[in-house]
Amino acid sequence: MLDVKNWEFFPERIVLPVTECNRYIAYKFEIPDLSLIDDNMRTRLGPYLLNPDTPFEFSYFRANHIIMYVSISPKLKPGWTLKYGLFRAALEIAAEESTGTWDPDLKTIRPGEMDENSQANMKILEAKVIGLNFLTGMAAVALPVEGFEKGNIPQLLSVIMGNYTGMASASWGVRLEDVDFPDRYLEGFTGPTLGNEGIKQILGDQITVGTIVKPKTGLSEADWAKAARKSYEGGLDVVKDDENLTSQDYCTFEKRAKLTLEECDRIFKESGRKLVFVANITHGDMDDMVKRGELIRSLGGNCLMIDILATGMTGVQTIRKKFPEMILHGHRAGHGAQTIFPEIMVNGQPMDLRHGISMKVWTLIARIGGIDQFHIGAPKGKMESTYRTVLENLEACTRPMGKIKTMRPICSGGLKATVLWDVARIMNPDGDEPNMDIICQAGGGTHSHTLGTHAGAKSMVQARDAIKAGKSVFETISSHFETFLAFRRWDSEVYENWIKSLTSESLLVVEPDTRLYMKNAQYTEKGPQPVNIKRALELYPELKGDLERFNLDLLKF
Repeated sequence: MLDVKNWEFFPERIVLPVTECNRYIAYKFEIPDLSLIDDNMRTRLGPYLLNPDTPFEFSYFRANHIIMYVSISPKLKPGWTLKYGLFRAALEIAAEESTGTWDPDLKTIRPGEMDENSQANMKILEAKVIGLNFLTGMAAVALPVEGFEKGNIPQLLSVIMGNYTGMASASWGVRLEDVDFPDRYLEGFTGPTLGNEGIKQILGDQITVGTIVKPKTGLSEADWAKAARKSYEGGLDVVKDDENLTSQDYCTFEKRAKLTLEECDRIFKESGRKLVFVANITHGDMDDMVKRGELIRSLGGNCLMIDILATGMTGVQTIRKKFPEMILHGHRAGHGAQTIFPEIMVNGQPMDLRHGISMKVWTLIARIGGIDQFHIGAPKGKMESTYRTVLENLEACTRPMGKIKTMRPICSGGLKATVLWDVARIMNPDGDEPNMDIICQAGGGTHSHTLGTHAGAKSMVQARDAIKAGKSVFETISSHFETFLAFRRWDSEVYENWIKSLTSESLLVVEPDTRLYMKNAQYTEKGPQPVNIKRALELYPELKGDLERFNLDLLKF
């Protein structure tokens, strides 16, 4: 049983990069100091030390090794220093995941009996500890690419998430924070076949807005398709199955897909807009997953969704191979069991009980496996404790990775129209311009709108279009009733400040826009028109109470 006082903490907290960088430098590694080595460590773990006679070049390891960046809370024996314990634990990991075992005196084939190929292999496949940071407790472990089968993610995971995470003899906790893959290893993977650029060609060079039909469970196929229709008609680009909706008796996959894609086809003919129905093909039988994918393709659909952790990467790679022309949508349901760690206070200082694997690593795995668009969390949403973790995952979507295309990030979980301005800005860590290469999905933020699903969809689209056009929040509230009501319901502070900004000259739209959203917002009929304050009070009497609370003088005009 772990007593927290036994957990070894380091002076500095670990910060994962949110922009592309040299990760050896970003994690502030130092070349391991061989003066820390004693005879016991050299005898047991000598093969996994850097050769002191060879100048260290990170670029060599970056090009020829899969590099694991791990944080470690080492178990210390009497007389061990923290530095010695960290170094030794890192070497134990290198040994465990390459050519070693708990007892180095292996007699699989006795000395002198090993053939030349085995002797050569043993040298080629030795992992090396190439960097240590004694302030954060991190280590860089380089695994020769020859130890990996090209194109095989399960085999990759068996190593980089392998035995070492459960190796209680070496550490209290160990966490895979980040990974570098050499380009020559990545050549064995398809990666996204459409990726960010391909999705933009389908849905336009703008923020993609979508929804998840709510409630998660209970709707019949007809009602599910009805909710999808209202969402699409309001202007949303994407409507998706929730992660736990597959083909239950109350809402079968086949009927739901058929009804929904019929709506997509009808709306395309009326509006000219290409739409995406994200069909959850997740299943325990690979044959059934393929059949579901074939059904969607036969009905004219263009997107398949997989719960990647529940299904496994074999399923992801198989579906990618069989449906190269379709958008592959990755959901991360269940990631928190691996990626979230306890954050505690010790003597008034914040400390992390880091163990498992970071969401950044899973994002990289999803990308090389062929996912085109992937859930990475949402700033200003309900899922993440801090938006920095979302930016860490964003970096993994866009990091240069040889021939592997970039992956379009999905922000989802607690979103609504009121936060889109902030989300788009936060999702660009390099500047102040909004990031247009993202997908923003709002479930409750669509279907819980005061006027219902159609209006909730409208509010999301109005916010997206305003961001694209460079329009302010206040301008958008004034010109769109659906956005007006969204802020009135979900952001009282901004709404109050907007009310206070109104003058006798202000013009407002206080009627719903019931029109079918057209391609590029090119409506063929006129929508609700702005009116003065007096007329606005007649059309929307609730406005009077808001003015009485926040802008009483305006009622005197």
